[in-house]
Amino acid sequence: MPKGKKTVGAILPPGLEQLLTDYADHCRQNGLRERSIELCLKIDHWFLENLAAVGCDNAGQIGAKNVAAACLALSSNYYLSTVKTFMKALAAMGRTDRDYSGVVPTFKRPQKMPTVYSENEIQQFENQVREHCCKRNYAIVLLATRLGIRSGDIARMQLNDIDFDAGTVSITQQKTAAEIELPLVPELKSALLDYLDSDRPDCGSPYVFARERPPYDIQPLKISYIGNMVRRNLDCAGVVKNRRQRGPHSFRSSLASSMVNDGISYDAVRKALGHTDPNAIKSYARLDVEKLRVYALEVPKATGGFAKFLSGKAVL
Repeated sequence: MPKGKKTVGAILPPGLEQLLTDYADHCRQNGLRERSIELCLKIDHWFLENLAAVGCDNAGQIGAKNVAAACLALSSNYYLSTVKTFMKALAAMGRTDRDYSGVVPTFKRPQKMPTVYSENEIQQFENQVREHCCKRNYAIVLLATRLGIRSGDIARMQLNDIDFDAGTVSITQQKTAAEIELPLVPELKSALLDYLDSDRPDCGSPYVFARERPPYDIQPLKISYIGNMVRRNLDCAGVVKNRRQRGPHSFRSSLASSMVNDGISYDAVRKALGHTDPNAIKSYARLDVEKLRVYALEVPKATGGFAKFLSGKAVL
């Protein structure tokens, strides 16, 4: 089996099991994170189980017909993109006689509409935290609302990540391992200084945000604490949910949408949020109804039999 968490499933023929091992090594050489590798191996294991079920025991027996059959037997179309990448990699490594990724059906995942809060709602929320919570929580909230930093990166932010003289916050994102440098906007800078100077306990922790009460822990805050704090204060601030997500991640999408709709380029927004995929933020442009309104087409006037049908004078 490949390094890391073992895949749960049926035992594969040795020839197919070796493909998973080779693919895991290929992914590591290309810089893929272990968590992502584990997920890919899990899905690819299911695919290989289906290949084995149609009589394929090794790489030499892989062909278009059994690849198609194995894809059809998958329990979800969401797995197809992972399988397509797997087949491309096997061809690139010379494990198959040709690239069979073209046999794998293309499935485009439905794109969810991102959650967005208005500037007034975010201001209402920030005021609630500033007036009713500790200085630590207010600084945490501003890192999420003003810079769009993920809650996991906020929890693990260290003191040496903040340069007050240069006015920057520099972190290595946990999700992408990409480094990002962001500006310390005035309100955030004041909130951080206020917390560090007068409210943060001297506990020896390298992390910016520490527990409020002893026993002090040198470990980072739990991400769940940040999420619960945000949800609780959104409710207390009277911000109506309207089926929107309530976690801190919603402030990233709110910030991205606001920047895109202010005319800031996609690439600038992508870099500001630390996205590595150039297409990651384009969905936020769909949320500015007023800008989209100018592209709306006039509804053509009904004529002939259809006009009579609409007026009730005819039956189609």
